[in-house]
Amino acid sequence: MALSLSPVTAHPCNEHPLHWTNTPGGLKRAEYFWREHQKYLADCGYMLRPRYSKNWQPSWLGTKTDPWQCEDGKSTFVGLVCSSLQVLPLKQVKKSNNPTEQDIIRFFSEEPLASDPHSHSVPLYEVLQSPIDADVIFLVMPYLMRIYMVKFTTVGEVLECLRQLFQGLQFIHSNLVGHCDLQILNVMMDPTPLFSDMPHPAYPKKSYDFKKKVTGYTRTERPTKYYIIDFGLSRKFSPGDAFIAPTSFGGDRSVPEYKDPSGLSNPFPIDVYSFGNLIREDFLEKSSSVDFLKPLVGEMMRVKPDERITIHEAVDLFNGLLASLSERKLRSRYVYRKEFFIARIFRACRHVVRTAKYLRHGVPALPTPPPPLPPKP
Repeated sequence: MALSLSPVTAHPCNEHPLHWTNTPGGLKRAEYFWREHQKYLADCGYMLRPRYSKNWQPSWLGTKTDPWQCEDGKSTFVGLVCSSLQVLPLKQVKKSNNPTEQDIIRFFSEEPLASDPHSHSVPLYEVLQSPIDADVIFLVMPYLMRIYMVKFTTVGEVLECLRQLFQGLQFIHSNLVGHCDLQILNVMMDPTPLFSDMPHPAYPKKSYDFKKKVTGYTRTERPTKYYIIDFGLSRKFSPGDAFIAPTSFGGDRSVPEYKDPSGLSNPFPIDVYSFGNLIREDFLEKSSSVDFLKPLVGEMMRVKPDERITIHEAVDLFNGLLASLSERKLRSRYVYRKEFFIARIFRACRHVVRTAKYLRHGVPALPTPPPPLPPKP
């Protein structure tokens, strides 16, 4: 019987001296893609991390330092570049797999939509064509962070996050685009206000240059803006079109329309369902502090799409709920269900001290977002 090579031994990059199997902390297979593009991106004005330079020598070699303690010992699998002192991610996109993603992101990144205060679609700064693979492009976008990387501390912080996401999805739908993959991994936030220094993506407790620890702030102290990302499965319609298209199967596999044997669906009710499920899984199931959102989520997650409320109706209901809440409720602590008893007591005491400070300085209970991210210089 013929022997089959495992993926670890079969790939040619495994013979490279800096591969992780040969050098502890070395390059993973997916990272060689960025190594091959390092010079091209540098010529375009974008500097990848030192780890991906052809001349890279691991900084920990010959020392007693462990790789994980060094900036160049961290794998990110995303092209992060520095341009004019900004940290920017590069999203690698295969045009054959995502033929409309570039066009839809560009649509929301051009005027007049780009400067509309209702827009929460991730901005697109530039598109670069890979010189190695004609099917690959790079989308240059702002550096964002998962919303759960910083804990919510108050009900008001959660509701401001949801308010922005409701507003952003309504804006997308108003411009006849169905997102088709609304899930927790595809909503992000600008981390800039929340940290004293730009955090490293692989180790957010340290600065991007790995030289110091970063100080974190609450969203109430330093309000931030939330963004909807990843339009790889999105559908764009024209006025007068029937809102029916081949179903795009997003990350939320509970969507009832995915079971339709016709393979056709209206993406707008799917977005509403998925957003409702996002609220249910990532907020209601993790805390009882926002249980008043359950009826709204129930309306958003009706099984039959024609019985589901639209995003416009959902926004009206959400805004009505928001207006009915007292300032005391908005300032109340957002309590996670899985908090340990001692941690709960400590956080409750800290919350009282923080709230007193916010009241003394007139800090709003509902953190409003800063101006939109500036264009890339």
